Amino acid sequence: MLYDALNLYGDGVTIPWTPLPYRDGGTTPLREDVPAALETPLREWLHDAVLRHGGDVWQRVAIRCDLALNTEDDSDYSDVDYPERLAYWTPVERLLEAIDALLDLLPVPASTVIPARLAPPAADVPRAGALLTMAAGMSAVLAQQNTVSRKPLQRLLDDARSRYTVRPDGGALVARVDPAIARTLQTAAESADQPERGSASEHLREAITQAYALTPDPVKAYSEAIKAVESAAHATVQPNHGRATLGTMLGEMPKIAPKLVFEIEGSDPQDGIEMVRRMMLQLWDGQTSRHGKQRPTRKETPAEAKAAVHLAAVLVQYFSSGAIRRA
Repeated sequence: MLYDALNLYGDGVTIPWTPLPYRDGGTTPLREDVPAALETPLREWLHDAVLRHGGDVWQRVAIRCDLALNTEDDSDYSDVDYPERLAYWTPVERLLEAIDALLDLLPVPASTVIPARLAPPAADVPRAGALLTMAAGMSAVLAQQNTVSRKPLQRLLDDARSRYTVRPDGGALVARVDPAIARTLQTAAESADQPERGSASEHLREAITQAYALTPDPVKAYSEAIKAVESAAHATVQPNHGRATLGTMLGEMPKIAPKLVFEIEGSDPQDGIEMVRRMMLQLWDGQTSRHGKQRPTRKETPAEAKAAVHLAAVLVQYFSSGAIRRA
């Protein structure tokens, strides 16, 4: 799922504060690493978040990230608890990775601190039921008090001009996306959210998530991009083929080309149809990890995956909006 990883209009796509030297134009750099000025505040946020959550969350983060929090003579550090070790012993180059793992384990903040169920019960509600309702409400309040706010973390990342930002649902770090690009991807995902386009929207959102994650999965992203196009194009190209794939659709399109129209005709009405077919072919042929063979299978690179996601978004938009359709 995208989890609205781009939101796509929320904090996940915002470009942070611009330093004065770059306000008159030019490329404003984003930081891939953790700069010296950001390191200590990040460690402090991590330490506070682990303590606030409590339990063995520090251990789960350490295991997920394969972080050793013991030394050969641990007795020398008996006064250093494990949350502090996680926060201050994690190598700086892996600090964002640890924070990303922690975000996935932390509960999502509730939108309302005091739940409505704490209101006085109606007169016709049995006393026992009212007490149970109020007890449940108090538990929710106590749980909310221990909820870790992501806002301070977001401010730190923004002020440091980090390439990474908190995903809008608070469950991970994701790479920032230019707002204009994000809106294009969002529009494509929303246009596919219709029954005749199957799960195209879900596949496209998952492709974006995997392509722009802190630790991207380019193979998954590319695969989901293809699935998004297959879902979006199915009703238009091969509606009666229950097992249609992008490959079978590519074989079908030359046969049904006279029955298809593209919104922009050009000098030849078939030019637009051929352009769409070539885009689909580029996406299909570009997937290097689809099948095994005698030679080692090459996995898609992060750059290839992002290109595939953006190509898929255009195709999904074409089919879902009716820009290409049956005559």
